[in-house]
Amino acid sequence: MTPPQNPWQQGGYPQGGTPSGGFPQQYPQGGFSQYPQSNPFAAPPVPAQELMSFQRPITVEIAFWIAVVVPLVATVLSVLSYLMLQGFVNDSIAGTSGDSDIDRQIASIANGFLLFFFVVLTIIYLILTGLWILFGFKMRAGKNWARITLTVLAGIWMLVGVISLIQGGSMTMTGDLDEQQLPGSFFALSYSQTGLGLVGMLVFVALVYLKPSNWYFKATSRF
Repeated sequence: MTPPQNPWQQGGYPQGGTPSGGFPQQYPQGGFSQYPQSNPFAAPPVPAQELMSFQRPITVEIAFWIAVVVPLVATVLSVLSYLMLQGFVNDSIAGTSGDSDIDRQIASIANGFLLFFFVVLTIIYLILTGLWILFGFKMRAGKNWARITLTVLAGIWMLVGVISLIQGGSMTMTGDLDEQQLPGSFFALSYSQTGLGLVGMLVFVALVYLKPSNWYFKATSRF
């Protein structure tokens, strides 16, 4: 006489396992680390086609080179103006007192004053030029704050240029000198420097706020 069979073994769960078609018998090691996790608050990825078509407009590219070249040229013109003014002062002092030693002393004092003024002015020009180039690269990369900063600097530059034109085209210390005795080349150089700044800054501000430029800065703010 055979013992009665276990009713759970007939049509039930197989011994030592789970029912066929049920849950898997083994779980992945390490818990849930094998399942990808995503941030539900992350922005959707940018399509590859949109990234390929994302190009810097020519208006921003030209404005960038203006921000780099114009300050450098203005600094060079400032140095040339100083050298021209120094030569004029030396020629004006020579032979005025009839004593060469006195003339040399007066020329030394005048040149020392001009050199001090030139060094201070050149340091200011170099600092501003460095800022223009630095912010120019940031603007080229699509940073809107750099565009705003350079716009403010351009406005100040244009204001200084207008004041310079009112004073005769030069911001140098020529108030104590007779303007009729200054060489015409000095004023031509000064007017060139002032005109370059005014025209360059006007073109720069216009370029960075044209429609393609506005689109570029708005698009880069998404990244």
